[in-house]
Amino acid sequence: MNQYLAWFDEIPDEELALAAGGKGASLCRMSRAGLPVPGGFIVRSEMFNAYMEANGLWDYVFEKLETIDFSSEASLVAVSAEIRQKIINCPVPQEMAEDIVRHYMQIGSGREPVAVRSSGTAEDLDDASFAGQQETFLFVIGNDDVVKFIKECWASLYNDRAIFYRREKRFDERSISIAVVVQRMVSAQKAGVMFTSNPITNDYNTVVLEAAWGLGEAIVSGIVTPDNLWIDKKTGEVTTEYISEKETMVVRLSERGGTKEEPVPEELREAPVLTDAERNRLVDLARKIEDFYKKPEDIEWAIIDGEVFLLQSRPITTMK
Repeated sequence: MNQYLAWFDEIPDEELALAAGGKGASLCRMSRAGLPVPGGFIVRSEMFNAYMEANGLWDYVFEKLETIDFSSEASLVAVSAEIRQKIINCPVPQEMAEDIVRHYMQIGSGREPVAVRSSGTAEDLDDASFAGQQETFLFVIGNDDVVKFIKECWASLYNDRAIFYRREKRFDERSISIAVVVQRMVSAQKAGVMFTSNPITNDYNTVVLEAAWGLGEAIVSGIVTPDNLWIDKKTGEVTTEYISEKETMVVRLSERGGTKEEPVPEELREAPVLTDAERNRLVDLARKIEDFYKKPEDIEWAIIDGEVFLLQSRPITTMK
């Protein structure tokens, strides 16, 4: 196995948390459990550490962090931006870049769109959630862009929100790192989030489903109010249903990659996103995932041509 890169089924369980980060570890576990996870590989945290070492960045970063005045948002934002830019501007050593490209080429033809997603070693813990604090890039295509956006993910370890949150949670900056997930992109026709138990009412017998047209980024970014369903976990009966008016969706920008917002077709705006079969499949997966992890989970999912894919699962940190 490569010391810096690993397919989802290659990292031993005992190494997952530190090598793959929270998001990556969950994807590896779900993939190995036979759950429907799009294929991909982990840029292990060891590669980030080696990149920082090769470019002499550690001392620079720690010295810069010491200069932040946490009583001043402007200070936090400015220092964070300087650190990120420094990381992005440094070159990836040739051998590392070639290894990344070799793995990327195995996902498809070398022009296969992938999602490049940050996976911090301190994220998605049972008592702390770094959800949304580090970067994700969708429909990344081509060798150069895959390497470029991996660097962007590395740099996002030091965005202002993540630095502030780690300080509030008393994480040691010298003990954290970041991995990156490079995963076959699902060009979702429908997507959303699913809570295997209800975090609003603390009801362990109810699955909560949120669904919208297009990519799930429309829900995550708050540009659309999704359909919302509460479903009895045992019987599959819908106990509460809200079908929203969905005016905007996020879709692929072009053959060259990227994403864009566009209007939802008129006939779909007030229509339910999920068919009964899709809803039942999602609830079945909720049961399996909660049984697998032995605790309530917050899941991101996507559907294309009726097939459900799981893109992420993390603990629900608010259940009592």
